Formats: sequence, C-alpha cells, structure tokens
Amino acid sequence: MTNMNLSTRVFRIALLSFVLIFGVSFHSNKSDMANMQNNPLPQTRNRQYLPEPRLTSDMSVEEALLNRRSIREFKDEQITLADISQILWAAYGITHKQNSPAFLRGGLRTAPSAGGLYPLEIYLVCGKVEGLKPGLYKYLSESHELELLIEGDVRKDLAKAALAQDFIAQAPASVFFSAVYRRTTQKYGKRGSERYVCMDLGHSAENVYLQATALNLGTCAVGAFTDEMVSLVLQLPDEETPLYIMPIGKY
Repeated sequence: MTNMNLSTRVFRIALLSFVLIFGVSFHSNKSDMANMQNNPLPQTRNRQYLPEPRLTSDMSVEEALLNRRSIREFKDEQITLADISQILWAAYGITHKQNSPAFLRGGLRTAPSAGGLYPLEIYLVCGKVEGLKPGLYKYLSESHELELLIEGDVRKDLAKAALAQDFIAQAPASVFFSAVYRRTTQKYGKRGSERYVCMDLGHSAENVYLQATALNLGTCAVGAFTDEMVSLVLQLPDEETPLYIMPIGKY
C-alpha cells in the first residue's frame, strides 16, 4: 500500500467498503447481554467472566511441540468456554500481577514482550462456543474477561476479508491479533515497528499453537487478508493494525 498514490488508495478503500456493505452483514456494537442464556459464569453488563486457566496438563510441552501442525479443516462442532479461556490465557494472560510501571497494564504475561510494552490486542471471533453468544469479543488480560464489541456471527464476513479462506468461517472461533505500534515505537523507534512488534506476535501465536495442541484442538496462523476489509468487519480502532487470524476448532 505504501507505493499507491492517494487517489488509488481512496478508490480501493471505497470499493472495499461497498463490497462489505452490500455483500456481507454488519452487526451493531451496541448490544445488551442481559438476556443471554445458558452462561456457565456470571456477567457484568457487556463482560463475560472466563473460567480460571489450568496450570497443569496431560500433555507435556515436548509432546505439544511434536504434535503441533497447522490445521485448515475443522469439524462443525462447538468448543467449550473453558478451552477458549485456556487459549486466551496462553496467548496473553497475566502471570504476575503488577501495577507499575503503568505500561504493563496489569502485570507480566504468558508471552514475552520487548521492553514489557505489550503492543498486542487480542480478540475472539465467536461462532460456536458453549455458553457464549456469537459475536466479536475483546480479551481483557488484566481481569481475564471477554468484552462484547459486536453482537452476531461475523465469521463469514471475516473469511471474505481473508481472501475467501472458508476454513475461517468453518472454525467455531478464531483468535484475532492486532497491534498498537506506538506502544513499542515510542521507545524503540523504527526497530520497534520493523522487528519487535512482529517478534511479540510470534511469541504469543506460538503459545496459541501449543495450547491448542495440548487441548486436542487445531489452529492455523493466517496473515493473508486485506487489512482495510478486516478492519471494517471487526470495526477496529484507527490505531490498531491487524496482524493475525488464528481459527480454533476440533479436526
């Protein structure tokens, strides 16, 4: 996109907006979760508490490394909220609570980060998760909760934005990564944008791979998508750059 002139960029964004508006369905981000039923855990307004993550497993790290593969076909079966909780915690959960310095935003996490700046934002694209309404949720590491942002199933919309990779719509859920680059670049400058943020993404994504494997679930890191379309589908803030889609499911 950096080599495009301004008129070409404006035309492309306008075209993508037209496709999304008339080809996919959008969902309001002003939802009321008070009527949600069959939730195993209590809610507060638009937030969903997650089960506490387990700290032991029947599968060793070595076995998870041996069995890890990228999976692109998923069964049409729901997955449990406990498994989603475990995967999100593995991605970016708090392992040591710490209120200072402020940039830690809650404490040290499962994935290392350059300077402890944690530029990533983690979302859950939910379609079929036991006890959880379909929609887009943001993972709140500090409290280990999900915050509902968009109500309704956006998996097909996201798959279209990802160059029609249908397995994204097939998977019952996806973990989505974006980044706020300024958190890292304000300290590390160009090196932060060219190296450190992507290194942080790799650390967290590998945690998702290994944790999914330990739960006998599959995933695949997807970076092939149109940034503008993904940002429109998920209604991302302007400061966030989309980085990865990781579908999660049984296979």
